Amino acid sequence: MSVPDSLSCYGSATGERGLVRMELARTAGKTVISKLRTRAPLLVQKALYPDSNLPGMAHAYLMSSAGGILQGDRMEIDIIAGSGTSSRITTQAATKIYKMNKGYAAQNVTISAHDASYLEFIPYQIIPFKSSRFCQQVDIRVGQNTTMVYSETISAGRTASGENFDFDIFFLKMAVRDCKGNLLFAEAAKLEPGRDDLAGLFGHKTIWSMIYVITPDFEGIHKLINAAIEEDQSMLAGSSILPHDCGVVIRMLDDSIDKIRHLTDTVVNILRNHILMFAAEVRTNS
Repeated sequence: MSVPDSLSCYGSATGERGLVRMELARTAGKTVISKLRTRAPLLVQKALYPDSNLPGMAHAYLMSSAGGILQGDRMEIDIIAGSGTSSRITTQAATKIYKMNKGYAAQNVTISAHDASYLEFIPYQIIPFKSSRFCQQVDIRVGQNTTMVYSETISAGRTASGENFDFDIFFLKMAVRDCKGNLLFAEAAKLEPGRDDLAGLFGHKTIWSMIYVITPDFEGIHKLINAAIEEDQSMLAGSSILPHDCGVVIRMLDDSIDKIRHLTDTVVNILRNHILMFAAEVRTNS
C-alpha cells in the first residue's frame, strides 16, 4: 500500500497483523463460506441466513477481538464471491481507530465478485479518535452480470465526547475494475483537519457516507434510488451515475447514524427486490 508523505512522516509502530481470507460458493441453491482463514484480532462469524425471502443468501459478520484498530496495526481483508453467490458482509459494530502516539494504522480490502454474483459489503461506520492516523486501500473487481454494493461511512470522531475532526489524518483510496482488469473508476480522499476545512466538506454535519452500486442495470436502479431519496427530505443526499455507466453512487451527509443506516437499508431493499427477488421468480417460473 502506498501512503501519503503526511502519514509516513509519523514513523512506524509495532502492531497486530490481522487477516481475513474468505471464499463464498454456491452449493445446492445456497451460498456458503467454502474457505476461510483468519488471524487475530480479526474473526468471522459463521454464515447466517436471516432473510426468509432470500433463504439462500449468506450473511457474514467481520469481528475484532481488539475492539478496534490501534497504532501500527495492519489489517488485510480478502473476499472472493464465487459465480452465482448472493451474500452480505458487514461488521459487528463501528470500527474505532484509537489514539496513537506514533505511526499509523492501515487496512487493505480486496474484493472479487465473480460472474452473476450479488455481494453487499456494508460495514458500520469508522470512528477516528483524537490523534489517530488511518489509511485504507480498497480494490474491487467485478465479473459480468454482477451486482456489487460497497459502502463507506466516516464519522467526524467521538462526537458524544466532544471530539469533532480531532484526528490527525484519514486517508481512503478505492479502485474498481472489471473482470479483464480495466479500470472502471477510482476515488481518493485525504482528510487532514489541521490543513483542511472538514466542517465545510462535511456540510457542517458529522457523518459522511457513500454507497457504490456496481451493476449492469444502472438506469432502473438509479430511478428507484432517486425516488427514495426524494421521499426523504430530512437529510442531505444525492445520487449520480458512475463512470463508464458501471453503476450508481449515493452520497449522504447527516448527524444521525440511524438516518444514514435507514437510507442505506432502503437502497439495499431496492436492490434485493429489483435483482435478487426478480431472479428468484424467474428461476421458479422457468
